[in-house]
Amino acid sequence: MVAALALSVVGPGALVSAGDDGPSRPFPTDRPNRTILRPTEIATGAALPSGKTVVIVVSGIGSEALDGTFDAILAALGTDPSIELHRFGGDPAYAYDTHGSIDESAARLTAEIRQLARTHPKIDIVAHSMGGVVVDAAFRNGLSARDKVGTYVALAVPHDGSTEARLSQPFLTVADLLGARTEFRAITAGIAQDVGSRAVRDLAAAHAGPPPAGVTRLDVRIATDAIVTARDAWTPGVPARLLLPSTIGAIEGHGGATTDPRAVALVRSAIASSRPPAIGWRDAALTVAAAAVSVAVGRLAVPVYCAGLLALVGCAVGLALYRRRRGQRLP
Repeated sequence: MVAALALSVVGPGALVSAGDDGPSRPFPTDRPNRTILRPTEIATGAALPSGKTVVIVVSGIGSEALDGTFDAILAALGTDPSIELHRFGGDPAYAYDTHGSIDESAARLTAEIRQLARTHPKIDIVAHSMGGVVVDAAFRNGLSARDKVGTYVALAVPHDGSTEARLSQPFLTVADLLGARTEFRAITAGIAQDVGSRAVRDLAAAHAGPPPAGVTRLDVRIATDAIVTARDAWTPGVPARLLLPSTIGAIEGHGGATTDPRAVALVRSAIASSRPPAIGWRDAALTVAAAAVSVAVGRLAVPVYCAGLLALVGCAVGLALYRRRRGQRLP
């Protein structure tokens, strides 16, 4: 309870960078125990040529094709008849295991985009959290403007890797040495995300590269985001649009990047104009205030996470000893 309370200071999903964490679940393997490849209400489009621009959204770790991560953005973009909406993971032909290898997910995303490019004139990408790391990997491995990608909007994306994911790995090693690795993974999966999953390991090792040539890029963060700090979101040559939350629901920061009205307006503007929205004097002034908040949140996040992870290791060791005494094992 103490650990959960400490982690709640910086919002849900606090152990690792998470797009929109699904329901808590036991996690004994590197795979989620139920598929995320369920059909989506977003049209997958026909094989016939189309004059519409595709907007494909890519969500983060623990997400599912039917969750509401992008509801506000899809509602805003859906009013434009020239746009066709897709969600990566909504088409079973292009599997998205959000707990699995980021490079493997990137390869499937690239395949889906190239398939859509055969019948559509332009592809725009909107990614949240780890979804942006998947997109980064796709660009790093060959996706480009030649594949008709026009705009890439990154919302709360840890381009340079997740601090929380990096912090979790030494604690996972300690739990392993103490004979409580399975229990530690189970506890972290129950609170947020399994720190031993392939996706978390990939997030811990991710590093930002240069933005793709010829693709319009917009990065947006909420200053109160403690899941993806300013350091995590850094990309060479790409300044992030840093916002103060404008609604109660956006105060959490991480998920707020997909729901805050100002963030949604920036996404819509970038998609409509194929260029980053202009920054006015009022935006510049608010950015200064937002930067101060972001720095404070970033400094607070690290000790809170370390304290929480240490407490969870203690809980895992206690659980391991209890179960051994009772002759029980985790499934």
